[in-house]
Order: sequence, then structure tokens, then C-alpha cells
Amino acid sequence: MTRPSRPNCDNPEPSWQRPPRVATDDLERALRHCLVRRAADQPFAGDQLIAGDLAGQAIRRARRIRRARVGTAAVAAVCTLAVGGLAGSYLLPVPVPAPAVLAEMPALSTSPTTTVTNPDPPAAPRPVSGELRRQPLAAVQQPPVDLVVANELRTADGQLLDLTPIERVSTASRVADGWLVVGDQPMGGTGVWYVTTRTAPQAIRVLPAVDAIAVDPASTRIAWRSGAEVGVATVVGGRLSGEQRASAPEQGRPVGFVGDAVLMARDGGGDRVQGYGVWWPSRGAVEPVWNEATSAVYGPMPDGRTVVGQVSDATGRSCLALLDVLRDLFVEKTACTLPLTSDGRGAVSRDGRWLMANGAADVRATSEAQLAVLVDLASVFDVESAAVREAGPRLAGTTVWIDEGTVVHAAGAGEIVEVDVDRISNGLGGAIRRTEVTAPTGPGAELVLVDGVPDRR
Repeated sequence: MTRPSRPNCDNPEPSWQRPPRVATDDLERALRHCLVRRAADQPFAGDQLIAGDLAGQAIRRARRIRRARVGTAAVAAVCTLAVGGLAGSYLLPVPVPAPAVLAEMPALSTSPTTTVTNPDPPAAPRPVSGELRRQPLAAVQQPPVDLVVANELRTADGQLLDLTPIERVSTASRVADGWLVVGDQPMGGTGVWYVTTRTAPQAIRVLPAVDAIAVDPASTRIAWRSGAEVGVATVVGGRLSGEQRASAPEQGRPVGFVGDAVLMARDGGGDRVQGYGVWWPSRGAVEPVWNEATSAVYGPMPDGRTVVGQVSDATGRSCLALLDVLRDLFVEKTACTLPLTSDGRGAVSRDGRWLMANGAADVRATSEAQLAVLVDLASVFDVESAAVREAGPRLAGTTVWIDEGTVVHAAGAGEIVEVDVDRISNGLGGAIRRTEVTAPTGPGAELVLVDGVPDRR
């Protein structure tokens, strides 16, 4: 890069004569050397100085002053002002000249300087356990999902729907034009109800002495057990369509859907499950091969053939597992060092990436026996320890994924917790928000979160 040439007036010929009444000293030479050295440090843009030829400007002003016979003191003021203007362009502090000198000498013009600030590097992921417990949960006013409180359906946009005909709601799911609500009937038995904002709750289908009902993730199909039969049907416009029935296996009941299959559980008395099996309605008869090693199922993966559950290994340890529905819940992968509890509470995200479930807490860091944990299903079966993050209060009720990055669950009486998955997985604050819900107390008053909430995108 070539510096611009100096004007001839900045490099006078030897024959040039100094005005007779100006004393000969080293001041002008010092001034010239000072400004040339400062100008040499100026940044270049192409072949041009960004701030111009400061030395030439200052010398020319000095000559005009000398011709006016101002004297040596004015020349010193030029040097001070020139150096101060140059330093100012670099945002450095400079001595403030006397007001009288500033009034006589205009400031040197300089081009603005752009300051580039290097951003801090992104925070590395870190374990959340200690940080999370020290952060207060942020309280919000409006629940992020629809929910059922006693005999009332409260929507996220503020609507209130009366569910008085339904005595006790167990699950609720949103469909395109309303809600499917599963609950007890005043005259006994369990029924499925179709609820809209235009009419009172309408019973889609009331089966006498219905023992169990399951709804698929898309809220378009239901399966049930009634006495010695099991059935499955599609919900169309608030009505059942394409009903199929078969003889029920002993102690078997539907608990969910995986693709075209119905997931069945075999009861072992009380709340105990003695294994899981699969019913393919298209094949007619229900003849499941019971997988007795499976103790809980969290939900299906989006591939339509895999479910996430818990199994016991040969030593009796509880392991997180991927189960193949096409091979009678054959165990494909396991992760056996996770602190998951055996209650089976939890849910898999829609994209199959995350699992929110209950886990045993570190008693050395908290008095709570259990906490919610977020499990990265994409890596947990390869690197177990790095795939789990604590995620706030334990799950005490239903768990609903609003979208791929947000999960909501009931944490107790009158409390809903919303978890931001990205912030939890990266160890960032503000990952959990809590909503306090006014609700009656007593039997049947627990909060039920509505599944199938549309994406908020």
C-alpha cells in the first residue's frame, strides 16, 4: 500500500526564507516531526488516509498564523489542538486547551471511527441441578394450555366451558372443532364426551360398564374395554366411525396407540402392571405376546413402530428402553444408569427427541425426593450421563408437549409448570415458568391438562 505524497508546501526547498521577525528555533521542526509521526499511524482505506493529511493541515494553519504575526505561542496551540483532535478520533482522553485558544482555533475535522466489539463466546452447556434450585420460578398469570378444573374447561384464550354433565374428568384432548373428554358418568361407568364452544357437552358414545378408554396422540381414534370385549373406532365430526370389536384378553386393557396398533397393558392387581402387549385391530383377534419385563411406557416415537418405556434387566435394574412394536415390544436399546423413578409418569415430545419424566433427586443438594428430568433420547443410549438434565418440580399429573421445545405439566394442587427445553438443555436461566391456578380442593379437583394443543408458531 502506497502512502499519499506530501504537498510541496510541507517539504519546502532550501531557498525558502523564514519571516524576519520570527525567531529561529526547534519548535517548527518539532511540530513537523510530531505531526508526521502521528499521521503515519493513521489507518488507510485503499490509498487514502481516513482522516486526511493532518500534518499538512496543521502546518498550513500555522503559516497563516505566522503571517498574521501571532507568534510562537499560537504555533504551540496548533500542535496541542492537532494532537488532541487526532487522539480524539481514537477515543482517547486529551488535555483540554484554554478557552481563549479554542475560540481562535477551529477544531480539526476527522472522519468518525467505528469501534468493533467482540461478543462474548456462547455459554457452554452445564449441569443445571445446583443453578436451577437457586433460581426462583417465574410466575405467569395465564395457563399456557387448556385445562380442566373440577367441572370447568378453561381454555388458554380465556373461555370457560361448563362440564357439569361429566362427573370426574380423567383425560381431555383437543380436536379440530372441539374437545374429547373422558370421564365418569353420573349414572356410573366411563364415557367419551364431545365438547364444543357452541353447544353443551354431547356424549359421543356411552358404553355401559366401560372399564378403560385410550385416545391416540392425534385425538382421532379411541380404544376401550367393555366387559369381555375391546373395541376401536375413529372419531369423525363428533361421532364414532369404523368400529371394530374383538374378545378381550384376560386382565388386558388398552392404554395407548402406536401407529396402527393399540398398546395393551395386563393388570397385576391394584396399580401394578404385569407386562405390555400389542393388538393389531386389522388382524381381528387380540392375541398379545406379553412383555413382562416392561414396567412402564412413556409414549410412542413418531416412526409409528417404537415406544419409549422402562424395562428391568437381568439384575433387576430399571432401564430406559426403546421397544419395537413390530416384534412384540422387543427391547432394541437400553440405558440403565439413569435416575428415573418407577411411577411411569412422563411424556415423549412430538418429534421423539425428548422425554420429560420423574427422576430421583440428589438428597445431598435438595430435600425433595423426586424432580422432573429432561432426557435427550437422541443421545441417551450412547452417552447416558450427558443426556439428562434436571427440570424443576416433579410431575404430579398430566404432562403435555405444546410443541417440540416446550412441555407443560401439573406439578401439584393448583400449580402448572412450563419448561423451555432449549434453555434447560443449555443450562440457561429462565427455563421454568409457573402458573398458579385457583382450584377447589378435595377428591376430583385435580388439574387435568388438555393434550393435543395446536402449535404456537
